[in-house]
Amino acid sequence: MHNFIRALKKAMPYWPTIALAAICSFAVAALWGANIGAFYPILEVTIRGKSMHQWIDEEIAKNDRAVDELQKATDDLRAAMQALPEDDPQLAEMQSRLYDLENQLIGNKSKLLGYRRAEPWIKTCVPQEPFQTIAIIVAALMLSTMVKHFFLIANEVLVGRVALDISRNIRMEIFDKALGMDRAAYGNFGTSGFTANITHTTEMLANGLIATLGAALREPLKVVSCLVGAGLICWRLLLLSIVIAPVVGCMLYFVTRRLRSVSRLQLSKAQGYHEVMLETLGNIHTVQAYCMEDREIRRFGDATLAMRNFGLKFIFYTSLSKPIIEFLGLGMLGTTIVGGAYLVLNQETSLLGIPICDEPLSVSALLVFFGMLIGISDPLRKLSAVYSSIYAGCIASDALYHMLDHPNDIQDPIEPEEAPTPHRTLQFTDVEFGYTPQQKVLEHLSLDIAFGSTLAIVGHNGCGKSTLIHLLGRFYDPTKGSLSFDGIDFRQQRVEDIRKRMALVNQHTELFNDSVAYNIRYGKPEATDAQVELAARQAHAHEFITTLLPDGYNSPVGQNGCKLSGGQRQRIALARALLCNPEILILDEATSQIDMQSEQLIRESLAEHRGERTMIIITHREKLLELADRAFEVVEGRLVERPHLVRQAA
Repeated sequence: MHNFIRALKKAMPYWPTIALAAICSFAVAALWGANIGAFYPILEVTIRGKSMHQWIDEEIAKNDRAVDELQKATDDLRAAMQALPEDDPQLAEMQSRLYDLENQLIGNKSKLLGYRRAEPWIKTCVPQEPFQTIAIIVAALMLSTMVKHFFLIANEVLVGRVALDISRNIRMEIFDKALGMDRAAYGNFGTSGFTANITHTTEMLANGLIATLGAALREPLKVVSCLVGAGLICWRLLLLSIVIAPVVGCMLYFVTRRLRSVSRLQLSKAQGYHEVMLETLGNIHTVQAYCMEDREIRRFGDATLAMRNFGLKFIFYTSLSKPIIEFLGLGMLGTTIVGGAYLVLNQETSLLGIPICDEPLSVSALLVFFGMLIGISDPLRKLSAVYSSIYAGCIASDALYHMLDHPNDIQDPIEPEEAPTPHRTLQFTDVEFGYTPQQKVLEHLSLDIAFGSTLAIVGHNGCGKSTLIHLLGRFYDPTKGSLSFDGIDFRQQRVEDIRKRMALVNQHTELFNDSVAYNIRYGKPEATDAQVELAARQAHAHEFITTLLPDGYNSPVGQNGCKLSGGQRQRIALARALLCNPEILILDEATSQIDMQSEQLIRESLAEHRGERTMIIITHREKLLELADRAFEVVEGRLVERPHLVRQAA
């Protein structure tokens, strides 16, 4: 519940909207009870066949007589008590009788005052004819119902706006968290975890917030409105009708506990479903190449079946709460029918010796009392769904804030330092790193790379070449040792300052579903068209862009560049890196999918700019090794210099 309250606190900036929604809730509740209470005069007129003018006159006269009689009885009883000695045993009984008479007198005086206040309004606004009276009251009921629904719609729209704004903000926070999270932490949640939380989990939270800010206030107010109306008719009979409430409360407690458990399991299954879906669609070429469509369909079917089964359990426990709450309403109504019918039919004021009312109830009053209890049943039924949504929202908020509160190991220092631009030396100092504590990838790695030099790194797959790139971009921090610019540790600098000095071209090119120009300009959005074209020419991409693509630089590349060949994607990625004019250009097998002629052209382009930036090339291509000033091989987590590779290439 703590995390759900944290989400609710995000509604504080919207307090005017929430206040207006609360006013609408009060209006709905007041009109709900008033509409039921309006049947009382209709019943009085219908059953007795008298006009409201006659009815109000009779009620005033009747209560006038009752007040006079009670006043006289009270005065006589006081006089009799004063005449008795102080030790007379009858005094205690007479004192109790006097107390009852005084209470009845106060009640009748209040009723008389209410009738006198209503008299001028009734005689001014209500016609004398009974049929016309009923017609006007029915018309007022219809108008009141329209006004009630206006407030109801306004309440739901206002609450929905606040809840959806909060859920949108949380989605933005999760997305921001994903983009800023270090690779290790991101791997713990996975793309499927973030996807599930941004979509399914946040939707559950939004529904919980809507229920809390809207129906959780509105429906109980409707219940209170009806309870107040019933209490004004006969509060003791109302107390008798709610004796079963504790039993129902215990049953609801059991159901809501099960709902919390099922909601938590449903969330975990939703993440598994997203994982299978994203993994399969992300590897669609492999799936189709190995004819594994049927297997992936079965996996997806199993994941969705598990989610469906837990969804059914959630529906079952949600549905179970409805008859429990309706049982409460039916029990209240049944108790009242039995007790009230006995009082009216026998014109009694007590049940089993327990005083229930001061005077016998009329048929009209009892029917309206029944109506008030029936009016309670609808909001009680809706409250079952409200509580289900709130509990589901609590589970969702726990999952969301578990992700949002997860610490990020890669953070900016409180007081960051700045290295010179451009830097003079990039230093690895006794670096050790492993993705798990049990297995180190790099050990005791030390290296100084002067600005403007070109470094080639070779080694078999899995030896740690790409890990070096991850450390350079500060996607991870070394477990021991440090990386630094001119002696200033990376951990003492802002992450953005470090990464802006670098540009990376991966073997697995990542492009966005937009135009060619957008993808080249991605690292430098303010670049002009001329600068974009120059970078494309340097990457030898201009020719195929202008001759093979229908709209040139405005041609869409498709999802992750699916409309381009592998070589075309790599040249666009290289152009993107060159446009940024980085201090350090990192090529991680960047020419692996380019033909030999294009690779030669790119090599010549890179050679023209040697000395202007540091280049770190991870490759097995001999032509690119010709660019290197020094060559290293990663052997058992250490860098071993291989001068002969440079000489052979030369």
